[in-house]
Amino acid sequence: MLILAIDTALDACSVAVLDTDAGELLAQEQLLMKRGHAEALMPMIARVMQSANLAFTSLDRIAVTVGPGSFTGLRVGISAARGL
Repeated sequence: MLILAIDTALDACSVAVLDTDAGELLAQEQLLMKRGHAEALMPMIARVMQSANLAFTSLDRIAVTVGPGSFTGLRVGISAARGL
């Protein structure tokens, strides 16, 4: 199963693609930041997907953290996941 994981809950913006069948992390990126998750997240997702050499249609699941963390950060991650 291919999972895109998004974490915008705390002082970092993180994205990763995991292949659970192979037990392998295909690509990941993390930026330490207190603000600016909304501007950084979508380009980061695009870079991670390109690095993993995957199309969005290949994904089986999208996972996103739901807390604890700032309301704004959580909202950014959940909105991006819902949009995808």
